[in-house]
Amino acid sequence: MKFKFTLRNVFFMTNIIVLALLTPIVLVPALLAYLFRAHRFADRYTNALSSLYARHMYLVGGAKVKIHGLQNLPASNRVCFVSNHQGIADIPLIVGFIPKTIGFIAKKELGRVPFLNIWMRAMHCLLIDRSNVRQSLTIIERGSQQIQQGHPMVIFPEGTRSRSRSMGAFKPGAFKLVIGANAIAVPLTIDGTYKIVEATGKITPVTVQLTIHPPVDVSTLSEEQKKTLHSDFARIIASTIK
Repeated sequence: MKFKFTLRNVFFMTNIIVLALLTPIVLVPALLAYLFRAHRFADRYTNALSSLYARHMYLVGGAKVKIHGLQNLPASNRVCFVSNHQGIADIPLIVGFIPKTIGFIAKKELGRVPFLNIWMRAMHCLLIDRSNVRQSLTIIERGSQQIQQGHPMVIFPEGTRSRSRSMGAFKPGAFKLVIGANAIAVPLTIDGTYKIVEATGKITPVTVQLTIHPPVDVSTLSEEQKKTLHSDFARIIASTIK
């Protein structure tokens, strides 16, 4: 996919660059709060700011968002969200429209991207080296611990963007984080984000759907139920893709 030169694309990228340059300034209160162990304030501040930035990206891009099932969102922060992965607009969608400070497990290369790496640290994101099995297991364990400590995480069990409405197979290994945390797992269905960029190579104003399904308390599941968790979640998530 090539990113095409259009006025909307240029306007969108200009906004992204400006927001990126502001990052070291606007995140100072959160970083100071973490330094002085005021974690609750830091998380709330980061959530409010990241949500504002993400919603701004959708506004500038002209995309509309319809959310279904917001009442299914657990009050607890001991949560792991499990989502399909259609496009690069998925993460801003989740960050912008789910009112929790959510971290992601991302490939280590993203940790070298200026400004983005600051956001990732503030949001409790973890960087994984997919070529290093031992390090991957360590990161999964850390992610489980973060969930248990009240920092929600998101996993994309397909492992990569589908760039379409179709869903790839859910990898059972991705659910080690969910099962290891022994907390609440919430299936998310994303429908339409691939149309924003991947389908045409340019920012396209479309309507996307985000469905929050009823949560599953992993601590109440039997060992047999945990073994089929990946296929059960795949079925639930696929059920609302039209």
